[in-house]
Amino acid sequence: MITSRRLQERASRALPARLGRCAVLAGEGAGDGWPSPLQALPGARVAPGLMRFSIAAETRDAVLARGLAFLRDARQARGSVPQRAGCAAYRPWQEGAAALAEAGIDGLPADWPQYTPVYGTATLDRSRWLLLMPVQGVLWYGWRA
Repeated sequence: MITSRRLQERASRALPARLGRCAVLAGEGAGDGWPSPLQALPGARVAPGLMRFSIAAETRDAVLARGLAFLRDARQARGSVPQRAGCAAYRPWQEGAAALAEAGIDGLPADWPQYTPVYGTATLDRSRWLLLMPVQGVLWYGWRA
């Protein structure tokens, strides 16, 4: 059986190194029983796994300043990911509603703040995804299988 600590370490290795230092935020790890705010978005499907990370201030600032240009090089997992092929490399990052689609969310709600950027990507096999909200300094890592 995998422990919560080991799960956090594995998830951290799956994140792109370009995103810098990321720390697991309490309340979104496996078995926490805390409902994700992502589930409130239109068409959201329940992900078997979901972890929430805080991103470093310098990463947040770089994403806010450069957007997709900064994320262009954030497509490779930082460590060895002992899973099937297609899990260590990410598809090109998307912005806005297209970003949410990478995480299986069907668009932005009508009251979504226009000033809040959101970026997303999925692994090549689409079994894992990342959703980055730089204003909040939050990165979600989810997996489907």
